[in-house]
Amino acid sequence: MTPEQSDAQNRYLKLVEKANELTEEIGKLSTEDRAEVRRTLKARSLKLARQKLTALLEQVEALLEEMASASSGPIQITLSRSYNIAQFFAFKFVHQPRLELSKLQELPFHGSGIYAFYYIGKSFEPYLPISGTETPIYVGKASPKDSYAESTLEQGTVLFDRLVEHAKNMERAELKLSDFHYRCATVQSGLQDTVEGFMIKLFRPLWNKEVKVAYGIGKHGDAAETRANKRSPWDTLHPGRAWASLTAQDQVAKEKIIEKIVDHLQKHKPFADLNELRRELAISRLGQN
Repeated sequence: MTPEQSDAQNRYLKLVEKANELTEEIGKLSTEDRAEVRRTLKARSLKLARQKLTALLEQVEALLEEMASASSGPIQITLSRSYNIAQFFAFKFVHQPRLELSKLQELPFHGSGIYAFYYIGKSFEPYLPISGTETPIYVGKASPKDSYAESTLEQGTVLFDRLVEHAKNMERAELKLSDFHYRCATVQSGLQDTVEGFMIKLFRPLWNKEVKVAYGIGKHGDAAETRANKRSPWDTLHPGRAWASLTAQDQVAKEKIIEKIVDHLQKHKPFADLNELRRELAISRLGQN
């Protein structure tokens, strides 16, 4: 055994010992202790702790798989990995019915989760390449009022409320709601961020800020003139929101935004139908990036 191999072995054994000590300490926590931590720790701190523990578990799992056998390799699909959860959800999501946005307020419901808007119109030429396809123009999430909510009733009506808010913004911008469909699905509390991130990477929707093309539909009117905010690309393309009209300058000129839309849709071809989308989902590794 070389000195390097010996050093690696010693470090591994020390990690195993530390893991054993940590396991014993966790085992000493009573049910009451755990409940008290959950009750008193601030939501942000608790979320951070969960993220760190999840990352630790993933590293330990990977190490165990590597130590098992040189020929076995890791399990490819497991619900302990966030990207697999998101991938499974995306499969389910795209098979939810597409509904008419113009009839949204006839269908109030409880729950938090993920939603997507689909352009089906013919009136705005830059959007024609995605019209009627399975590529949404926007993907979003609505987080539960109670981050520990265990039922849609406890989650509140946040998903429905978010859809209504967006629909009102579209109407203010003189977009026809009849030119849009939507999909939505309630999600277990705490998973909405992961699923939203996966779907944005998959679809690269034009209106999402992460894509940096026609973002701004989610922007709120927060004294734009005082803060010297420039008008968002979405408001430049679709003027009508009163507070946005108070801003004198665009972030990006309308002609440049349209150029970016054309370029984006040439680089990232829309999914023509569900079969094409299913094939992409079957091989997608986006959530691991």
